Amino acid sequence: MKIKNNILLVFFFVAALLLNQGCDSMEDNYKQYLGEYNYSGKINNLRTYAGYERVILAWDNPKDQKSKSIMIIYGADSTVVSYDSMVDSVSIDGLNAGTGYEFIVYSLDADKNVSVPTKITAFPVSKEYVESLTPATLIVEEQNNEQVISFIGMSNVLMMFSGKINFTITGPDNFNLTGNIDITDQVVSVDPVSGAKTINTISEFSVPVKNFGIDLIPEGDYSFNYTISVWPISGTQITVDEVPLNKQVEMRVPRFIINLMRLGGTITTSGDNGPNEGISKLIDGNIGTKVLYKSRSSVSVVYKQTKPSIVTKYTLTSANDAAERDPLRWTLYGSNNGTTWTVIDTRDNIDFPLRQQTLSFEIPDNTASFTQYKLDMVNNSGNMFQLAEWALYGPKL
Repeated sequence: MKIKNNILLVFFFVAALLLNQGCDSMEDNYKQYLGEYNYSGKINNLRTYAGYERVILAWDNPKDQKSKSIMIIYGADSTVVSYDSMVDSVSIDGLNAGTGYEFIVYSLDADKNVSVPTKITAFPVSKEYVESLTPATLIVEEQNNEQVISFIGMSNVLMMFSGKINFTITGPDNFNLTGNIDITDQVVSVDPVSGAKTINTISEFSVPVKNFGIDLIPEGDYSFNYTISVWPISGTQITVDEVPLNKQVEMRVPRFIINLMRLGGTITTSGDNGPNEGISKLIDGNIGTKVLYKSRSSVSVVYKQTKPSIVTKYTLTSANDAAERDPLRWTLYGSNNGTTWTVIDTRDNIDFPLRQQTLSFEIPDNTASFTQYKLDMVNNSGNMFQLAEWALYGPKL
């Protein structure tokens, strides 16, 4: 019995010893957490906007009270940029390499302890990339009887036209014209309700030369120097920075030829078919209408202008049916009094293989100026004559 009691005493002693050691261990574990610190929060929604040799970073700051400043590490050499406040967007400049940069953004507490990092990769637009872009092509042409300067290829998969053009044109007889174009209101549209901005793609744009205070650019050899502002495209993202693309073009501006019948005038004939297919249809600008003469194989029409002109080209357009009614041969005359007529051009055995087909006839060497023009025509065969359109062209005087 005494042995049994001794065993129990030994057991309780060992248990007490172990319990005491366990308490000491728990106390030690507890004490190590008394100094544990809750660091600043991680930033959220990190995003990038590419620019010219720079990147704009933006993010949402944490809501905790410990975050006091921001630190960014980027590039192969681990460049460090620090900000003394909780900024939520910055521009990282001087990124001239045409490669991707990894950006690591931290928030820091008052003791400069860093948060969990947030990372993103961005691709700034480099100088080499900009120099690889092809500026728009420039031409001088006629549109709706106006001489216009047209820019073609201003937007593509690599860039977006931002709306600004500056140019200088020099040429013969000390010709010098400097102008600027700003159509940013057409490129960037703003929703009046939400304020949301939409960028519209404009690949081609034309501006009449009269907008710059001149009647026209005369025929001759010219030098065009122009700068077009664009937003480069990085991946699928339009960059935030406009860059200028410069180009010089040596060009011969052709003689400015217009549709003389758009300047105003009257057309007359005899024996046409009334208002539905009458003589007015010959100059209405609609190839779907026509003038029709019944029981006639030859026709004479006269166009009288409000001021003199020189005809260097004219066009005829066949009507919608009955090819045998098409004109086969004709003579174009000019006059300044309606009595004495001068032959300008004669054609014979002309075929219109298609319906509503426009054929053009050049008279490049004509220099005679007239106020009236007469066209005497004979049809292909049969006893009816028809024609959809007649137009006279010449230089703007």
